[in-house]
Amino acid sequence: MKITVLGCWGPYPRAGGACSGYLFEHEDTKILIDCGNGILSRLQQMIKNFEEIDMIIISHLHSDHISDAMVLRYALGIQQAKGLIAKSIPLYAPGAPREDFEKLQFQNAFALKEIDGDSAIHFRGLEISFRQMDHPVPSYAVKIEKDHKKFVYSGDTKYCHSIFEFAEGADLLLCECGVLERDKTPDTAHLSAKEAGEIGQKSHVKKLLLTHFWPGYSLEDIYNEAKAVYDGELILSEEMKTYDVSSDAW
Repeated sequence: MKITVLGCWGPYPRAGGACSGYLFEHEDTKILIDCGNGILSRLQQMIKNFEEIDMIIISHLHSDHISDAMVLRYALGIQQAKGLIAKSIPLYAPGAPREDFEKLQFQNAFALKEIDGDSAIHFRGLEISFRQMDHPVPSYAVKIEKDHKKFVYSGDTKYCHSIFEFAEGADLLLCECGVLERDKTPDTAHLSAKEAGEIGQKSHVKKLLLTHFWPGYSLEDIYNEAKAVYDGELILSEEMKTYDVSSDAW
């Protein structure tokens, strides 16, 4: 299993960067997880044609996680109409807000499928499950397991019990940290770097890969805040870098 960070910023990117988007690969399987602005261009650097993508998973329907899905639908719809690709790509996403879910479709570009906390996908030996997090719109963490290896992506969330349970024992937790602790308020809809570190520590995560960085923050401050409470292997996401879920080597 490996994960390539296509974009790591939120809710908007730094100059030259991209928002949330990750390419999960295992053997011949490719799964795009989230598709924020800037991701479609990055994705095309990783694949030769869109049919290589077996499915797309959207954690939630905020623009920094779906905006490039709105143009990917044009690419897929037009290529299908021209006979360049044979089928719709399965896209799994929360069904709410309903208007945003329905807008994802264009000329049957996607085979749209709603997810909830009971959803499960069994695909080529991969077991994919979901858990609802705490965010202003329905937002789901994603877990992919095979052969006793476990990858977990937090999606966007506040500090909540669900993420601790869901991430327990993960080989790699890809975890958002949209704020620093000094800027948190009761209304903050994201984890701080400290909270992300605590989740990694208390959930016995082997490797913690942080993402969803506010563009104005110092990356050093993010790292130091998380590292103060997490004693495992900690790394900050780098765009277009690939991380092995099951290896100690980065």
